[in-house]
Amino acid sequence: MPAQTAYHFARRVAQLEPSATAAMGGRVAQMRAAGINVISFSVGEPDFDTPTPIKDAGIDAINHNHTHYTPAGGTAELRKAIALRASADSGLTYGVGQVTTTAGAKEALYLAFQALCDEGDEAIIPAPYWVSYIEQAKLAGATPITPMTTEESGFKLTPEQLAASLSPRTRIIVLNSPSNPTGAVYSAAELRALADVLRDSEAIVITDEIYDAICYVEYARWLKVAPEMADRTLIINGAAKAYAMTGWRVGYAVGPQPIITAIKDIQSHTSTHTASISQYAALAAYTPNPEIEATVVEMAAQFHKRRDLILDLLAEIPDITCNVPDGAFYVFPNVTGLLNRPLRGDTVCATSDELTNYLLDEAHIAAVSGESFGAPGFIRFSYATSEDQIIEGMRRFAAALN
Repeated sequence: MPAQTAYHFARRVAQLEPSATAAMGGRVAQMRAAGINVISFSVGEPDFDTPTPIKDAGIDAINHNHTHYTPAGGTAELRKAIALRASADSGLTYGVGQVTTTAGAKEALYLAFQALCDEGDEAIIPAPYWVSYIEQAKLAGATPITPMTTEESGFKLTPEQLAASLSPRTRIIVLNSPSNPTGAVYSAAELRALADVLRDSEAIVITDEIYDAICYVEYARWLKVAPEMADRTLIINGAAKAYAMTGWRVGYAVGPQPIITAIKDIQSHTSTHTASISQYAALAAYTPNPEIEATVVEMAAQFHKRRDLILDLLAEIPDITCNVPDGAFYVFPNVTGLLNRPLRGDTVCATSDELTNYLLDEAHIAAVSGESFGAPGFIRFSYATSEDQIIEGMRRFAAALN
């Protein structure tokens, strides 16, 4: 046998943590391939189909041979449509040069970190946080600063926490509302209080609004509340969640033209642009259309019903507490009462990570542990699945604890 080759990897790879959500999705796929009936609450993906007019636009693009390169950052038509959408959302005025489209909102975030951060910079990322924020900051050489929000604050960053986290090295502040994993939504007053703290800061605010269409309370946008921050704000959004277009991979960044130009310069050496077919489908999504808009509203209404259902079922399980999420399609229950005590078969789980593995192996339900989001003692359930699956999944959850 030849000696195993010893590969040298860059430091950035050595410090990288794989995506916990992707890892859980992989385990679910393996178990289902083996014939095991697994109910998955792990993936943040709408279970609805892409609205028909959007699909038709993609098919039409293929039939008209729109299958060639587009300009870096997307076609002018799509960027104009997004600029109009961002202008209407924020109450400000954005032009085509202030928009770039990307292969999903995840790529938009990655490119933003790459464009804005150097070694030694700091990025304030409130915990619980979406898993990729931390790794993307690290890949750009930045140090994540992760103030821990609490259930009592509704998992929202307070002005005092923000002020304590700021330093001369702060380069980026990430705000995610509605939040993944908690479903927390900042009110206008809460955003205003954070903006007041940043009055003398030069840091860039990245406002991740990917779940803006799935909100059960009045939605406050960062730039609606703090328009004076426009020259230091980058809006991240995309078509995946609102239009059930996860596989189409369409995201975007909107902000000051110098930042967008820097992002597009990097993009020109990486993906160049998202798929041309996806761009034409997204153009249909972002062009006003009553049929599409009605579908989006109906999907959000269904998520609202499912949220109430899963909360009711969780409330019947002893030793669990759960904040009421105001948006997105996640619940984030506190499961510390289930740890370090015998479960079914006298199994004892010391961490929420051990608990999610136990639930997958014993109850055949998949969730993601709070450790992945910087919040040990919690687990995330995505309720982007049918009511029947939610009912059966929570039944299995309760049974596994008996």
